[in-house]
Amino acid sequence: MKFNDLDLTTKEELNIKINEYANSIGGINFFLQMIEDLRNEKPNALLNKTSIFHFAKGKITWSKSIFKDTLTLLFNAMRKEDKDGDILNGLNPKAYKETMNMMRALKPVTISIRNEDNSSGFVVDILDSSEVKKTKVDLMFKIIFFYNIEFAKDALSFKI
Repeated sequence: MKFNDLDLTTKEELNIKINEYANSIGGINFFLQMIEDLRNEKPNALLNKTSIFHFAKGKITWSKSIFKDTLTLLFNAMRKEDKDGDILNGLNPKAYKETMNMMRALKPVTISIRNEDNSSGFVVDILDSSEVKKTKVDLMFKIIFFYNIEFAKDALSFKI
């Protein structure tokens, strides 16, 4: 997905939210450095058994371990959502069941991002269930863990 593909109100809301999050951990440069550190981590930082990832200026913790098959299903669901607009539409019964199990497993997981002195930071959910029967992967989660860093830079520098 590209930042320019979003509608104007979504761009404005995202700019406000991402700048607020960046400032809560020390500024735009710290935020972008965190994303770079996540990209450079192999295997994916979310697969850490301890549910903790340390980046240059702080740490990321999440409430329960995430396994490789669950992360793979999440990634596939994200790609389907970006392409079709829905995670579940058009899935065969087996894939539907697997996706629903992945969503049940990841729904209670929250990701806490704190700066190095633990004084400030923010929390991101993996799944956004603000609309009934329309669970989506949270956009901020996608930006931090999966989207190209250019998406974050565009969102941070968008002029309202």
